[in-house]
Amino acid sequence: MKKPITPTIHGILDYALAGVQMLAPGMLGLNKKVVKSYLDLGSGILGVNALSNTPVGLKRVISMRDHQKSDAAFLTTLTLLTFTKFIEKDQKALGFHFVVLGLSFANYFLTDYSDQQLPLSPSPQVAATDLAYPY
Repeated sequence: MKKPITPTIHGILDYALAGVQMLAPGMLGLNKKVVKSYLDLGSGILGVNALSNTPVGLKRVISMRDHQKSDAAFLTTLTLLTFTKFIEKDQKALGFHFVVLGLSFANYFLTDYSDQQLPLSPSPQVAATDLAYPY
């Protein structure tokens, strides 16, 4: 069965999820530990996504297979974050956390990481082009 989320759509969703994780906790007035934790997680996701070999990657040095591994690590971290006191004891933080967790799991399990339109690792031509300077 082909999964509905292509690497391109996955990359766009990752940018959106990273933005939500980095900005929403502060805007919602969540406690400082939640704001800091989500800022760290969102920054990590943003960095991995920007370096991934997708049409929306800024510098394509991480293969989709490695991107999938990092997504699994982020999901594990998010899942474990559920059991921290600063989220578990704050209903607003817990609600936000479950929304992000659910969206992240959906993005992971509905993504076709083996999409045949992309190589499993960045091509040397892409990497050489990315490193070329016009001066």
